[in-house]
This record gives sequence, structure tokens and C-alpha cells, in this order.
Amino acid sequence: MKIAVIGGVAAGTSAAAKARRTDPDAEIVIFEKGTEISYGGCGLPYYISGLIPDRDQLIAFTGEEFEDKYGVEVRLKHEVREIDSHEKMIYYKNLATGQDGAYQYDKLIIATGASPIKPPFEGFEKENIFVLRSVKDGDRIKAAANRDTTKKAVIIGAGLIGLEMAEAFTEMGLKTTVIELQPQVLPPFSQEMAKLVEKELQEKDVDLVLNDGVAAFKGGDKLEKVVTESGKEIEADLALLSIGVKANSELAKKAGIEIGETGAIKINEKMETNLKDIYAAGDCAESKDLITGKAAWIPLGSTANKQGRTAGENAAGGSYSHSGIIKTGITKIFDLTAARTGLSKEEAEKNGFEVTEVKIKARNHAGYYPGADIINIKGVFANNDGRLLGAEVIGGDGSDKRIDVLVTAIQAEMTAADLFQLDLAYAPPYSSAKDAVAILGMVAEKKL
Repeated sequence: MKIAVIGGVAAGTSAAAKARRTDPDAEIVIFEKGTEISYGGCGLPYYISGLIPDRDQLIAFTGEEFEDKYGVEVRLKHEVREIDSHEKMIYYKNLATGQDGAYQYDKLIIATGASPIKPPFEGFEKENIFVLRSVKDGDRIKAAANRDTTKKAVIIGAGLIGLEMAEAFTEMGLKTTVIELQPQVLPPFSQEMAKLVEKELQEKDVDLVLNDGVAAFKGGDKLEKVVTESGKEIEADLALLSIGVKANSELAKKAGIEIGETGAIKINEKMETNLKDIYAAGDCAESKDLITGKAAWIPLGSTANKQGRTAGENAAGGSYSHSGIIKTGITKIFDLTAARTGLSKEEAEKNGFEVTEVKIKARNHAGYYPGADIINIKGVFANNDGRLLGAEVIGGDGSDKRIDVLVTAIQAEMTAADLFQLDLAYAPPYSSAKDAVAILGMVAEKKL
């Protein structure tokens, strides 16, 4: 059995490792066009800020280490240019030598990931304008931010990575401005909850320019100003474009593989594409929304690992399924944790649910125990049966614990009444006698 994997990082390496465990005798080769096979991309903001001092801490495996541990051949700086599904061939270029090559496979796993969106802004070619996706990107941003001449940073996009980088730049002593086209930060969140994050950012001296887009980058060879669509001119020594990513699905599309409405590769629960013996996993592939049953695309390392593991087992002869996602996300923004999962009120109504929205405030643990923080929780409940469909949590310590409880509740199709009855761990340092999740269920049950 010859298994080819296109792409490394989370999905590709998970697929190769699981394929090896499933079939100890298979020939498995990873083709990765970059220089790193496996790294923690989500840790890059903390490496840039200096919280993680050594870049090697982000590297899970070098190519050699992965080969030694799993018996998988790793070909770095090898870019796959074409897939011939009829002949079961992939054609690649060795970027180090410039030589072309080919490899015949029995099973193929596509894990080509995603790339930052780069609109054609005027002046985008100037120095000190960055995107953040790879460890090399992190190195370049860190070096630029640490220069003595760098005093002001502008971030375009107020999503999870954009706001994590706003914290990173501020911690490095840079005056930071965030520009967001939408009228709020964290667009997937409700406006009411996003206001809590906006207040935190402003208290930490981050300037927000909302409901405004970028028109141009101005300066000589180097960036000097970011000009917005409304005409604002913001001085900048560096700029970070953080307006999202798009699936790297072009290679698959050229091979005749079906692409979904999200722009990512369409797959089933086995990670199979529409072409026999070809699988896809990770940021280049769709998933299924467990609540609506529709295709969803939320590129996260956690999902990529699950999908990669599934694709690897099945390519090596197993039979495993990845059920789907409910679009959970979380981020740390200075002293706040912001997290969400499931459907918003608007999404639920768009999908035919009649819902009730409930917002509560509660303490993360007993008020008399030192260090009590406020946690804000919003839940979306179905009117007909009280089932929890979505949640947002913004607050201090313990917010991550509550969102994970609510994620579990949604996947278990629990109701408001069930939330109140949950036998959650209680002691004064960890919770109140009525936990924040129980209070949400109690208030929602009454309101319903």
C-alpha cells in the first residue's frame, strides 16, 4: 500500500501517523512545500510577544524527527503541482533543486491547508506589511516589531487572530490600532457581547476604528500610513493583515475534485472526496454543522487533527468517521476570555428555529473566595423543546470551563432544564453552589 499525503502541519501529520498505526507495512510519503512539517500555528502571537521565548517550542516535529518516530518519508520543499486521479499519479517540483518528479499512489490524502486573504489594496507591496500564517511569518513580524524605529502598529481585522495580535503588540510596547470593516470586533459574536471586548481593548489603550475598511497603504518603500475608506490616516510603522483565510482547494479542483459552497473541498464523514481513493482533511476541507446538518468550514487546528486522523485511518484500510463540528472558538484578549459555540440567534432563525435568547451574569466561583471574576453568558434556546443551540461566554477565569460544558450540552442535545440539573463540581475556589451554567439553565427555563 502506497499512501501519499500532500501537506503537513496538523491534518497531514495526523493522517500520516494514524495511517502508520493502522497499517505498519504501508509506504507513506508526505509532500510539504514548506520547511516545517509540524508546528503550533495558534501559538504564533505568543511567540511574537515574547511570552513563548523560543520558536523551537512551537515546532512539534522536525522532518527528521517525524520520520524516525513514525517511519514516514518526509519530503520538505516539495510542491505538488498536479494530481492525475486516473493514473493515480501526483506530479511535484523539488523547490530546493528545481527538479520535477512524480509519485504513484494507491491512496491520496490532500491536506493543503489555507492561505491568508490578501485583497489588492493600493500599496500592499510596501515593506513592513505582513500576514501571519507560518513560523517564518512570525519570525518576520517579531523582528520588525522589535526594531527601535517601530512604535506604531495597525491591524486590519478584529477577528480572533487580529485581537490576539493587538494584545501581543501592546505588550511589546507598540501603540496599536485595529481597523474592522464590521461595526464591532469579533464579528461572529453578538454585538452586545462584543461590546465587552471593545471596552477591554480600549482600557488597554488599543484604538478601534470600526465600520471602516482599508483604502490604501501610503509611504515610500516602507509603510508610513494606513488610509481608511472614510479618509482617516493612521500612522503605522508596521501593519498586519488579519481578515481571514481561504481554503487551498485549487489543486483539488483542477483534478476534478468537487468543491463545496464554502470554497473548501467537499467530503463525507469518512473524509472521502468524490474521487475514488482520494481523501481531504484540515483547513482545505469542509466539515458538517452538527446542528443544521449543512456544510461548514471553520479552519482550526483541533478540527484538522480529527479530520487528519480519520483520513489516515481510512486511507490505510480502516473505517472511521468524523461526525462534524458546532463551530466552537475561543481566544484570550488581555484579561478576558471570549468564546462561542453553536448557532447565534440570527443563524438559528435563518435555519428555521424559533428561539429565545438568554443573557446572564454570574461569578466564576464563590464571591467570598479571593479572585472572583464576572462571567457573562448568552444562550440560544429552541422554543419548542428548550434545547440549547448556541452560547457565548465572555469573562475572566473559568470562562473556558463554562464554554466547554455548554459545547458538551449542545452536542448531547440538552435542554435548559438539563443545564440546571447538571452535577457540576462545586467548591468555593472553583464555582458557586449554583454554577453559572446552572443559572443560565434556570433563567432560560423560566423565560421559556
